This record gives sequence, structure tokens and C-alpha cells, in this order.
Amino acid sequence: MFTLIIEDKQGIVVDEYSFEDGEFIIGRSHQADIVLQSDNVSRRHARLFTQDGKCFIEDLKAANGIWLNGKRIYNTSELPKSAQLRIGDFFLHLEGASQPRTVNNVIYARLVPVARSIGVATDLSQPTVLVGRGKDCGIVLHDVSVSRIHAKIAKLPDGRITLEDLRSSNGSFINDRRVENQELAHGDRVRFGTVAFLFQIDGLPDVGTDEVRASSQGGRLIPPPSGPRSWSPPPAHPPGGLAEPMAPSALLAPPRSVLPQIALVAVIAVAAVSLIVLVGIAYDKWMASRAAPPAPVVAEKPAPTPDAVTPPLDRAQFDLLLTRGQDAVARRQWDEAQDLFEKAKRIDTIHPRPTEALNLINREKRNGAKFTQAEGAFAKHDYEAAIAANKSISQDSVYRPDANTALEAIAGLLEMDGDAACLNKDWVKCQNLYLTAISTDFAKADVTAKYAKAMKKHR
Repeated sequence: MFTLIIEDKQGIVVDEYSFEDGEFIIGRSHQADIVLQSDNVSRRHARLFTQDGKCFIEDLKAANGIWLNGKRIYNTSELPKSAQLRIGDFFLHLEGASQPRTVNNVIYARLVPVARSIGVATDLSQPTVLVGRGKDCGIVLHDVSVSRIHAKIAKLPDGRITLEDLRSSNGSFINDRRVENQELAHGDRVRFGTVAFLFQIDGLPDVGTDEVRASSQGGRLIPPPSGPRSWSPPPAHPPGGLAEPMAPSALLAPPRSVLPQIALVAVIAVAAVSLIVLVGIAYDKWMASRAAPPAPVVAEKPAPTPDAVTPPLDRAQFDLLLTRGQDAVARRQWDEAQDLFEKAKRIDTIHPRPTEALNLINREKRNGAKFTQAEGAFAKHDYEAAIAANKSISQDSVYRPDANTALEAIAGLLEMDGDAACLNKDWVKCQNLYLTAISTDFAKADVTAKYAKAMKKHR
């Protein structure tokens, strides 16, 4: 059984398909089996089919191509497990294996929410569990810091359990360290965005009980210290008197009945000395108060601690600023988003979300400036500068799809100019135009053949 989950460029799940075998056409046309409505998707873009229990993807000579796990493919390729395809502005996640997966109701681990975190204790019994805000996830977390499909927890055939981040906006963390794909250990603190859990493997002692204490180094279990040793009083003096006659010096000791009186006199003497000392201190304070007026007492404010709880009003304002900031990011209003997240950071300096958002905003500002530079160069017909600026934009930037569309358009224009130069038998200009088109990485396959033909003509 295969499952195909389709996300748009905002990370929102738009469709889901389950199939065991068959053939499906993916494209923009309404006659396609899987329709992707976008201008950078061809009418018949790709063919998805199964054979001998395996799944394959074929590029139907689409203009923008197919990207499998970050690399472009040109012909037919077998899709591995947990494959990610990019077609135009859409991301397609394929889950499945060559054999149908059997249902296993045995609990192998669980997630337990930490204090002051949302979520409920959840038992993990399936080999693969998706975590996210989307309704199709096995663990649904209704929090703005969690992506639609945020992460995946998988139990491998060798018994290891891994956490894989599925390109979430705010990241997945193990023991407060951001990870992409890492094995989980009993007692690990797992965080999706700002929602935190404790990971517990079934059959091992629960973390936090009297029997087991989890170390701060990440899940290593330390037995509790042993209790105090029992103590027995020494045996009582045997009754019946001394076994031997008393020495002459013992006759000089005071009788036992006098010892309580001596102790009482000592206590009275100590009390009298203490009383004299206290009276002297009180007299000194009284004399000092007559000499100068008492200084006003200023209450010392307690120093803030990292574990201090934010007042409810500030917490509500903090959450509101995060929501408004995320909305500004979605609209690419970077200055507005930066102002909102800076205000949120002043309210809670420990929370990681504002810092992560500000880092993202600064990166997208730089990418936006590069895209603006590319547009200006394109308007001046400086295609080489436009290509360089567009290709320097980060692959995970929101401007990446726009940059790819621009590169595809530049490749088409250069190809047409190259064709015109070839008709005029200007072979040098023809070669340069074809070569520049190829440098965009979005030129059609026949441009390379045209370039080789122009090279032969020039010779």
C-alpha cells in the first residue's frame, strides 16, 4: 500500500491518495489523474506507476522538470521509501513499501506531555506516525508553531526508533537541539515547535518516578541513591552493680543525685549571660536611633530567574504577537514581521520561537533583495546578472519558486534569440546565447543539441 500526500508551497496539505498498483498521470490538465493547479506545472507533467510492488516516476518532458529528494531527474526513476517529489510549487510525499504493512497494536513507545505544554499522552503502536497540525496526522497538535505535517516518528526493522523533521517551519528538537533525522532514546525531551513531550520506551521505567531519575545529559538512567542505614542503640548497661569494688578515687566524685542541680545552675548562668548581651545590643540600638533618624527601608526586588512564569496578560500578548508575526511572514511583510517578533522577544527572552523567526526574516530579506536585483537586471536585458542573482537565492526560500520561474523564462528567451542568431549564421553569438540558456539549469533538453550543432557549424 502506497500513500501520496500533496502539500502546496505554504506547507498546507491539499490532497492525499492511497493505492496499491496502477498508473496515474500528474499534471495541470483536468483530464490528469492527479491535478496540480499551477502555472509552472505542465498539462501532462509526470507519470506515476507501480511495477512488481515498487513505485516509479517518469518525467514526461515537462518544462520545469521533477525533483526527487532535492535532485532533478530526467527519465524514469524508482521512488524509495519516504521519497519527496517537487513538481512546480507542490511537494509530494510518498510513503509505502513493497509489501502491505501488517497492523501491529503492540505499544512500543509513548509521548508524555511535559508540564504546561499542550497535548495528551499518546501510545505509539504503528511503525510510522506523522506529527503535525493537519487532521491526517496520527498525532494532531493544534499550535501555531507546529506545521501541517511537522515530523515523523518511525520504528525501524532493527528496533531503533527515529525522529525525522519533515521540512517544518519551526523545527523538531531532541533535548533542545534541532535535528533533521536522529534516533530517540528513553527519557529524551522531544519538542515540535514549542510543544514538548517526554519520549518513553515501553517496558522501561517511567521517567520522573521515585525508581528512576533522568539525567540532564539526555535520557541516561541513573538509579536513585540508597536510603539511610538503620541504626540500633547500644545495649543498656547490665543491671546489678559493679563486678569489682570501686577505686578510692571514685569516692571523691559527687553523688549522682547532685548532677541535675549542677546542670540547672549552668543553664541559668548561660541564660543570664545571654540576657545581659541582648540588653546591651538593645541599648546600643536605642542610642543610635536618638543620634540619627532611621533610614527608609527599601524593599529589595527579587532577581528574575529563568524559570519565572510570565504573567497571564503578558503570555496572551506574547501568543498574539507570534500569531500576527506569522501572518506577516506569510504575506512577506518582513519589516512588520520583524517588529512583531522583536516585541515578542522582549516579553519572553527565553522562548526560542522569536529568535528563530527573526533569523528566518533576516535570511528572507536578503533573498528578497537578490530577487529584486534579478528583476532589475532582467528589465535591462542583462540576462547573465539576472541568472546569477536568481541562482544565489537559497533553495528553502519563499522566493525560490519565483526565481525558478524567472530562470525558466530567461532560458526560453535566450533560446529564441539563439535560434535567430543561427538563422543569420552568426555562429559565435548563437553559441553564447545557447550556453547562457544552459547555465540557467532550466533550458530544454534540445538546447544542448542546438549548441553542439552550432559548434560544428562554427568550425
